Amino acid sequence: MKSKIEFKNGKPLISVSGELHYPLAYTTYFDECGEYSDFISSGYKMFFVNVSFTDLPINNVSGFTPFRTGVFESETPDYSEFDCNVRRIIAECPDAMIFPRINIAMPRKWIAENLYETVETKNGGRRESLYSDAFLKDGAELLKILISHIRSADYADRIAGYQICGGTTQEWMHHDCFGSFSQMGLEKFKEWMLNKYGIADFKIPKKKDFENGILSDTTSKFGEFCCEKVAKVIDHFAGITKEYINGEQLVGAFYGYNAFVNDYLLGLHGLRHIIDSPYIDFFSSPCCYDDNRNLGLDWGDMIPVDSVKLHKKLCFIECDIRTHLTKKMQLSRPGEYPDNILLLTDNNGNKTVWSGPETKEFSLSAIRKAFAHQLTKGSGIWWFDMWGGWYHDTEIMAELEQMKNIAENARNKNSSEFPSAEVVVFVDELAYTNIARGNPLNDSVSGIRVAMGNTGIPFDLCMVEDAEKILHKYRVAIFTAPIPSESGRAAASMCEKLNIPYIQASEEKPLYNTAELRKLLASMGVHCYNSDNSVVYVGGGYLGIHCTKNGEININLPKKYKVKSLLGTNLPECETDSLLLNMKKYDTVIFELGV
Repeated sequence: MKSKIEFKNGKPLISVSGELHYPLAYTTYFDECGEYSDFISSGYKMFFVNVSFTDLPINNVSGFTPFRTGVFESETPDYSEFDCNVRRIIAECPDAMIFPRINIAMPRKWIAENLYETVETKNGGRRESLYSDAFLKDGAELLKILISHIRSADYADRIAGYQICGGTTQEWMHHDCFGSFSQMGLEKFKEWMLNKYGIADFKIPKKKDFENGILSDTTSKFGEFCCEKVAKVIDHFAGITKEYINGEQLVGAFYGYNAFVNDYLLGLHGLRHIIDSPYIDFFSSPCCYDDNRNLGLDWGDMIPVDSVKLHKKLCFIECDIRTHLTKKMQLSRPGEYPDNILLLTDNNGNKTVWSGPETKEFSLSAIRKAFAHQLTKGSGIWWFDMWGGWYHDTEIMAELEQMKNIAENARNKNSSEFPSAEVVVFVDELAYTNIARGNPLNDSVSGIRVAMGNTGIPFDLCMVEDAEKILHKYRVAIFTAPIPSESGRAAASMCEKLNIPYIQASEEKPLYNTAELRKLLASMGVHCYNSDNSVVYVGGGYLGIHCTKNGEININLPKKYKVKSLLGTNLPECETDSLLLNMKKYDTVIFELGV
C-alpha cells in the first residue's frame, strides 16, 4: 500500500494507492475493550494501533502504561499483542488502512546497561535521555527490526503509514519533564553552545536557576537547546522510518504543542526546526484540555495548524472526547492499575480532565464541537477511545457515521468560495525561553487563545516565522508573547510596514479577555459572527456554533449564502446572511454553506 498527502481544494487529504480519503480514524489504548466493530459498521477504515518496544510507563508521573507486552522486553521479540490487534481489525475490515503507532522507548535491559545515557524520572525510575547518541543508534536498530516484521507480516499490505512516538506520554516530552537534566545532558548542552553560539566559557546552570523569576542568557539558551534537540530526535527517527519503507508511506509524529504547553523544559517548542522535514508528513496533538474540557468554550488547537498546512503537512488531531459512558480506567482493566491514578474527580470532589459530560445530549454536543472545529480547519481527526466503550451508543455512532460522510463530501468543496478567518493569532515558540518556568506571563498564549474562542470571531493559528508568507491574508494580527523573540519582533514590524493593525501582549498587559478582544477587533474592521460569547467555527464552506446560553442566538454572515443544516438542528435550507437560532446552553450545530 502506498500513501502520501495530497491537497485538494485547500485541504490536506490522504492518498492511498491513488484514492483520496479524508483523514478520519479510530484508536484505543485498550484494544480488548475497543469498539472497532462499531466504527467499521459506520464506514471507518483508518485505524491507529499501538505498539511499544517496552511495557515501561508511558507516563512517568503517574506510572501508567497501556502496554501489556513490550516487543523487546524478552530475549526473542514478542509481536503477539500488536499482531493480534491488527489481525482482529482486518478480519472485520479487509480493506482497513492501519497506522502502527510505535512507542520508541528503550527496554529494561538497555536502561540497566546504559545508565549514563538515562535520566531519573519523577517517580524514581530511569529512562533514556533524548540527547543520548546510544538511544538514537540502538533505538533506530530496534525500530528497523519492528518495521521489518510489520512489512513481512501477512497484514503488510494493509499498513498505510506510521506514527513515531516517544518520551513521556508518547508525545516527545523529556522523560524527567525537566529538559533531560543530567550530567550527560549538560555535556551535550556545552557542545551545542560551542557549535551554535561559539560560547565555551559559561556557568553551568542548576535546576533552581530556571525558577527564580529571572532567566540568565545561559538558562534561556538551555530552553532553546532542549527543544531543538527533541525536534532533531523526532526527525532522526522519522528519517530512519522513511528510508526503511522506501518513502512509500506516510510518517507522522506527535509534536509542536506551542499554543498550549508553556513549559519549554518539556521540549515541545522546536517545531520550526522540523516543520519542513522531508521525513514527516503529519504532525499530531490532542485538542486542548482548557478548563478540564468543560463545555462552553473552544477546545482549541495545541499546534499552529495553519502553519502546518502552509508547509504542506497534515494536522491529524487526537480527539479524545470524553462522554457520559467514560468510566474509570481501572474498571476497564480490573486489578491492573492503582486506584489513585487518572481519577475522575479530585480530592475536593471536582471533575478532572478524565471525566466526561453527565448526559448523552452533552456528549453528542462535545463530539460535534470537536468535529466542527477540525472540519472548518481542514484537519484530520482520530477519535481516541482511550479505555474503550466511550462511544458505544447507537445515537453517538449514528452521528459519527454522519460526520464521516460530511468529511468525505468536504473534499470537493472549493474553500476559496467561502468565508475564512480575518484574524491571525501568532505563536512565538522561542519566546517561551524569555520567561522563567512557572511565571504567570507564560499563560498569555493559552489565555488569549481561549478568550478568542468565545469572541464569535474565527481565527487562524500560525508561527511568527511564517508572518511574511501569510500576513497579506488577514485584517488583524495578534501576538501572544509578552516578551517576543527576534522573529516575533520582526513579524510585528512587518505588520507596521504592511499597515496591518495588531494586538501585542506585553508584560504590562499579558492577557485580554473575550470582551476586550471582540471590541478591539470590531474596531479594526473584523467581522463578528456572534457577540453573545458563543463559539463560532467558520472555514472550508462550513459553519459550526457552540452556544453558551439558553435562548435565541443570532449569527451574522458576511454576505448571503445558502445555508443547509447538517447536525444538531433541522432549520430549513435557506439563502441568508443572518441566522436566528433557538438553542439550549451547550448545544452545538453545524451547517454547510453554498453559493
